[in-house]
Amino acid sequence: MNSFIRDLEKAISDEWTAYYFYKDLKQRTNNPLYVEFIEHAKKDEKEHYEMFQYLHYLFTGEYYEHKKEKIEYTTFKEGILRALKNELEAAEFYRNLLLEMPNKQAYNPLFIAMTDEMEHATRFSTIYNSLR
Repeated sequence: MNSFIRDLEKAISDEWTAYYFYKDLKQRTNNPLYVEFIEHAKKDEKEHYEMFQYLHYLFTGEYYEHKKEKIEYTTFKEGILRALKNELEAAEFYRNLLLEMPNKQAYNPLFIAMTDEMEHATRFSTIYNSLR
């Protein structure tokens, strides 16, 4: 269970970081499709953060206080590539976390996040490939 909680805390931090990363990334483009795709991911990341905080509370009796990190990047294209890589890693991370889950309450939030991350990767891949 300790390993699962530690990984859940990482997920909480990562989701918070992704939300603010996408908030910034969205401001670096005026392409309506890019804005739509980034906004969709940003909204999902906030939902994942809230679901994971709730899970943490269910398992530990308290919400997780995470350190606030910011993703640095210089160009929009670099940010999109970073987002794509992060989303692919997150999908794999949540798949592995699903295999470690201590009870069925964790299944839905983890499954939703895992599949959302795969969708986000597709969206960011579309943006990245159109920037070439």
